[in-house]
Amino acid sequence: MVYMSASDPQPEHVTETALMVAAARAMETARPDGLIKDPLAAQLAGERGMSLTRAVPSLDWMMLATGMRCRFVDELLLHALAEHHIGTVVLLGAGLDARPWRLDLPSHLRWIEVDFPDMLAYKAAQLPSAAAKCRVERMHADLEDTASREAIFRAAGNSSALIITEGLLMYLKPATVEALAAAPVSSGIRYWLLDVVSQDLMQRAHQDWRAVENLRPKDHLRGAQILDVARRHGWTDLTRRTYTRDAWDIAADRIRAIQSQVPMADERGLPSGGDPSGVYLLGR
Repeated sequence: MVYMSASDPQPEHVTETALMVAAARAMETARPDGLIKDPLAAQLAGERGMSLTRAVPSLDWMMLATGMRCRFVDELLLHALAEHHIGTVVLLGAGLDARPWRLDLPSHLRWIEVDFPDMLAYKAAQLPSAAAKCRVERMHADLEDTASREAIFRAAGNSSALIITEGLLMYLKPATVEALAAAPVSSGIRYWLLDVVSQDLMQRAHQDWRAVENLRPKDHLRGAQILDVARRHGWTDLTRRTYTRDAWDIAADRIRAIQSQVPMADERGLPSGGDPSGVYLLGR
């Protein structure tokens, strides 16, 4: 993980987006109308994360989008745990996620955080005394490496498991997304919680969308392509939350206020209901 001086406003590596996401969660938490409450976010983001995030030209949109995605993942995760017999959750690209500490999760739940060693070490150092609600394990892995992915599948065990790839798939090579979608059934992975964002929505919502685009592989998959890959490997939609219809249902006033102050990139407003952007719970 790259840590630069707080005065440098540009992320130098994709892992620094974790600091920015945590900072956006902290800012969203501080709002009276915030969509989420994450009391650990500011501590996890640190000075570097807050500095990077304050420099984002479309900060209001970033805060709203981060809060929306986090809220929808929370909702579908709790729904999946309530409706299905899930004993293990594997969070790929865990970054600075704090769900085991802030959500009311079953104490018997096994939660595996997967990320690069530096990221997990940094996170552990920021939460030395925090008590998780469930059993948390940490696993070092590079998702682009075949042996690492196979180790993750083995670690998931044979009982019913759910994987989460929040804000991750757009940063992976297409072959890696294919490999994750093709996870062996013998691993016990039966559910997949993922989010997708179309290029259309990214361009509309972010003045600086190309800065994010530059951190991704040149051939990365778009939102609809990611869903196509998952469905081709036998995953089916169980439920979802959209960044169009469902976003309006819970944050219409904020969306209108932001649009009136900082128009979207092409000034046409949110995309139509046919845009696939949102959070999906898949099963197989």
